[in-house]
Amino acid sequence: MTGRLFHYNTLGTLMKGGFDGSFSIGEVLKNGGIGIGTVDQLDGELVILNHQAYRFDVKGQIHEVRPEETTPYAAVIDFSSENETTLNEKISKDNLEEKLTNQFSSKNVFQAVKLHGTFQKIKCRSVQKQEKPYPDLVDVARDQAEFTAEDITGTLVGIYTPELFGTISASGFHLHFISDDHSFGGHILSFEINKPLIEWQTVDTVEQKFPTTDETFMKTDFDYGSVLADISEAE
Repeated sequence: MTGRLFHYNTLGTLMKGGFDGSFSIGEVLKNGGIGIGTVDQLDGELVILNHQAYRFDVKGQIHEVRPEETTPYAAVIDFSSENETTLNEKISKDNLEEKLTNQFSSKNVFQAVKLHGTFQKIKCRSVQKQEKPYPDLVDVARDQAEFTAEDITGTLVGIYTPELFGTISASGFHLHFISDDHSFGGHILSFEINKPLIEWQTVDTVEQKFPTTDETFMKTDFDYGSVLADISEAE
């Protein structure tokens, strides 16, 4: 079963300081039930699960995001599990990615990933709300807040992006996490989990929406020369 991935704006533009929210969270949720992103002025990490949006701030606190709040970047899908597998060993972020790509229908298309379980260790990050003039995201990420939890149950959601589209989203895996008790989450940096059940879905359609109502975006001459290197460092 293939699916439609909805992208609002591009990670490349976000990397170059395109932090103004110009698309409502309510509209994002109409286009998908799970996903990732951020909110206006880069004020934390966005996790979307079961058609509800949550923001994790730099203090590690969670906030439900109202439909009228806005985002400069989001990627969502109405997830319907196409395949699932149980990996009968202890899995880290790095070897999860390696094992999954070997089982995907193709490495040349987007894939949506979902994993629920109890993580022995997990480290997440969030970023500080920014003020104009906005810096590049790679500079913001150098001062990111990091949080670690142990023996915590929750859901990993994410998008695999083929290398060809590495400026729309992060090439490879971009993963976010939210705990079942809504006490912990953010952009995943590392984790360990035993024998996880993993689900994924092949994406055959990508809808790319641009912030054409945002005058700053429309009139800015973004310098994308370093964007691939910046994404690699920040992610």
